[in-house]
Parts: sequence; C-alpha cells; structure tokens
Amino acid sequence: MNGMRRRLLFDAGDYPVSQQAASGLAVRIAELAETLADEFAVTVYSPDVPDPMHLGGARLERRADRWGDLLADTDAVFFFDVADPDRLAQAVAAGPLIVSETAPPIEHGSYPSLLRQDAPEERYREILEAYQRQLRASHHFICRSRVERATILASLVTLGRIGVRDLAGSATLDHLVTSVPIGFSRHSRLVVERTTPAPLADVLWTGGVWSFYDPHLLVDAVAICARRGLRISAAFLYGQPHPDTREIVEALEKRIADRAVGDLVTVVRQPVTHQARDAYLTGARAFVCVARPGVENDTCVRLRIRDSRLYGVPLIVDGFGATADEVRRHGLGRVLDEPSAETLAEALAETIAARTPGGAEDAFEYRDDLWGLVPRLHDLLGRVDDQR
Repeated sequence: MNGMRRRLLFDAGDYPVSQQAASGLAVRIAELAETLADEFAVTVYSPDVPDPMHLGGARLERRADRWGDLLADTDAVFFFDVADPDRLAQAVAAGPLIVSETAPPIEHGSYPSLLRQDAPEERYREILEAYQRQLRASHHFICRSRVERATILASLVTLGRIGVRDLAGSATLDHLVTSVPIGFSRHSRLVVERTTPAPLADVLWTGGVWSFYDPHLLVDAVAICARRGLRISAAFLYGQPHPDTREIVEALEKRIADRAVGDLVTVVRQPVTHQARDAYLTGARAFVCVARPGVENDTCVRLRIRDSRLYGVPLIVDGFGATADEVRRHGLGRVLDEPSAETLAEALAETIAARTPGGAEDAFEYRDDLWGLVPRLHDLLGRVDDQR
C-alpha cells in the first residue's frame, strides 16, 4: 500500500446525499467525505439521487448491488447512525477497518412509525441489537461532542470492548474514539460567502419537527410578539410529509390557524434545495430549535449547530441537554433555561433587535472547517493497516 492513497467507503445508509433532501446527517456525511477526499480516495454509497451534493474529490456510488465489490477495494468503511445489518456483516467478512459514527438509538423508541406497529417493543429491540452488533464489529468510533463520547464509551464498557490494556495504553482511549465536532467543509464556507441572501422569514426553524421537539412554542411566541406590536415572521423549513412527522406537522398548522398568525408563520411543505436553503439561512436573523425534556436531548448535540457556525446566525435553544451546553460554550446564541412561549418571545425580540440594521453587531464570528477539526482521524486512517 506504500505510495497509494488509502481507500475509504462511506455508507450513507438511508440518508441520500441529495441537493433536494438536505437532512443534517446527509450534509455531515457529504462534508466529511469532501474533507477527507483531499488526502484519501473516498467513495460515498448513497441511495440513488439525481442531484448529488458537492463531494469535492469524493466519488458518488448510487446504491446498487455492488456493495461487495466496493468492499473488496476498500481500506476503511464508515457507517453512520445504526448500520444496515447485512452491509455491516459483509464489511466484517471483507476485513477492512470499520469506523462508526453512531449513538445509542434512544429517539428511535419514540418514532410514531414504530409505536404504530403491532409489536413496538420487539421492533425496538431489533434496533438495539443492530446497534450492539455495530459496537462489537467496529474498530473505531467518531463522536461529535463530549456527551456523545461519554455515551459511546459507556456502551463499549458494557459490551466488554474496553479492558485494562486499553486504559493502560491511553487514559483518554483515543485509539478507540475520535472527536470530530460539528463543523463544515471548505466548499460550504465558500458557497455561503458567495450567496446572496433571500430572506424567507426573520426566524427559521431549521431542522425537522420531530416528536421530541416543541415547535408550538415558536408559533405561540410569534403570537405574543404580534400582540405587543412586534411583527416577527417565522418559517419551518422542513414540513414535508414524513411518516414520523405528518401528524405533528398537521397539529402545527392547526396551531398557526388557532393563534391567527397565518400571515406570519409558514410551514414549508415542499423540499428545499441546498441553494435555496443557503439563501434563506443567510438572510435570517435567528434560528430556533426548542425541545422538550428527554433522554434524547440529554445525550445528543443537534446538527443544527453547524448552521449557526457556518452562517453566523444566533441559535435559540432549550436548556435541557447537550445542545445547550454547546451553545453556551461557544457563544452561538441564546439558551432558554425554562423554555416557554413567553421566554422565547423575549429572546426573539432581543435577538431580532440586536440584528436589525443599525443595531448591535452580529452575535459572533466562527470560521473553521472540518479539515482543522480532524487531525487525529487523518492520523488514524494513515495507519489503517495497524488498526485491524
């Protein structure tokens, strides 16, 4: 292998790297692939898409029955979220280094699509078993934050993956887990710098409207502001029909009608392309992503952090978990220790006022990319033959 570029295979799972389906995890996969392609030969295995995201020097392999062929020509394979059991088993048999960015599948147990099944406990147990198989099979793990590092290490201890020799060799266990914080790629930074803002609303709910979030608070906060003479517009960017969000979106639209703020609050039902999203986010004055108390929020940092870091727009979040810690630590926006429609309305009013032309300076400036955040990962992959 001397003198040859190491070959990396990224399994995008059920997250198409598409311009039209901009899920947070798909964006992270694409940006990691782009970043690592500067030094490695990277292939991204994705569900078929007609409009792939920018991958830099990485190559897109639209999903077909070629997984085994790709594995035969791979030094390391990357899985994200809970890996497909069959593709994971084939990777184990093929023998490349297996790297996983995953976390305990806590939120999966509250998905409406799972709860509607005849035997939800059995289905959830299958997901947990798939996660445990992935922990046993993977040689190395990526985490996005301190709390995610802690949860993956606790899982590895429980499964007997960590022993005295590991701890003697490294008190921080860096040979097992590499921290790759939520950043963005160089290409994404260049795109944003060249994007002409096209404001969709003053405030954007930039992620999905999952069951562990509380999107009604934004509707109620806009209504409170309107009653006080402050007309703040808001938009939910991802209101497209989905089995796990359809009922939530319908309830959200009813809330908008009940609060008589249909002229101020929009639920975007159509897919948003990356180009449009860049223009919308660049033109926004604040981002909002407020959740309810729950274990999912305690143990996961939301990928929405990327948006504030990249676009320089403050993020307003609840104070219930790891995302709040990240916002506080890096000065990315406002944390609502006791989220309510009233406290969110106050935060919106103050944040919008600070970003009105002639007002205070923008909240912060963050300029870093994934290349600067992954030196240990580059080192790991440069020594891939020693890891198996």
